[in-house]
Parts: sequence; structure tokens; C-alpha cells
Amino acid sequence: MSRNFQTVKRGDRFPTDATMFHIPSSGGGPAPFNLRETVQGKRFIVVAAPGAFTSTCHEEHLPPYIKNLPTFLKKGIDFILVITANDAFVLNSWKKALGADSDKIIFASDTNLELANKLGLTLDLSVAGLGQRTGRFALIVGKDGVVQNVFAEKGPEVKHSSADRVLAKL
Repeated sequence: MSRNFQTVKRGDRFPTDATMFHIPSSGGGPAPFNLRETVQGKRFIVVAAPGAFTSTCHEEHLPPYIKNLPTFLKKGIDFILVITANDAFVLNSWKKALGADSDKIIFASDTNLELANKLGLTLDLSVAGLGQRTGRFALIVGKDGVVQNVFAEKGPEVKHSSADRVLAKL
């Protein structure tokens, strides 16, 4: 397992020019996701996972974010943005399987790793047959578009980027 170690740091501007996709709430096929418009003037959390439906991501990493959504909102977070390198169809199915039916949890596909590469937080899982992926991390981004905190994992576990760790910093 090879990792592109953290390059984004506290105080950096969050990049909003990455091409991403999602399945609109109205349905249909993948549509461009306007990252710049979505995040403008918002305080949000980015949660990145190496893969939808993978055991650690599906069972440990994402469920606490969904469960604690009301607490995140009470602490001034406008929404949680979940990203993976999976395609928009897979992310839409994952969102449904996790019961993340709130419009305050947005699942967006970083299929070409544009955002993860700009952040310097990619993960090479080629040895496991998974190829290049988004690393496992979380970010708190302020209304001014500046990264307030970075929680990046160095291994497969959910330690630094857990919902509890992020909540403790809000």
C-alpha cells in the first residue's frame, strides 16, 4: 500500500476547481457536480474514503458521520461532503445503503482523483487490485474556503479521520 502523504495543511485554500460527478436528487445518470458553487460561503466537512462498500469505509468510517449529522449541524457545519474514486452510480447506491437520506450529506464522485490529487491525499491500492484511490481523510473547511483542520490516515484504520475526532475539533 503506497500513499501520497498529506500535502494540504491548515490554512490552505480548499481547491474548488475539480471535476466531480453525482446523481442528482431528481434521478437520472451522472451529472457534473459544481463543487465551487456548493461550497461557496459554507462551513463543511469533507470525508474521503478509499472505496464505497469496502468493509472499513462502510462499517466503521461513514456510519458515525451519518449518525452524528445533527451534532455536526448544531456545531455550525452546513453539510458533509463524502468523496471517493467510485463512480456516481456506486456512490448513489452507497448513500442509500447507508441510509444517508439527508440533503446535508452529499456524495460526490472524484473518479479521476482531481480533488484528491490537488489535496495531495491519494492512495495507491494497486497491490490489492483497487488501483489509485482517494486516501482516507477528513477536512474541516471554513466559510472563507480555508482548511481549518486536516485529519489524514497513514494506514487502513479509522483513527485520525473518525467522526468523534472531527467533532472534538469543532
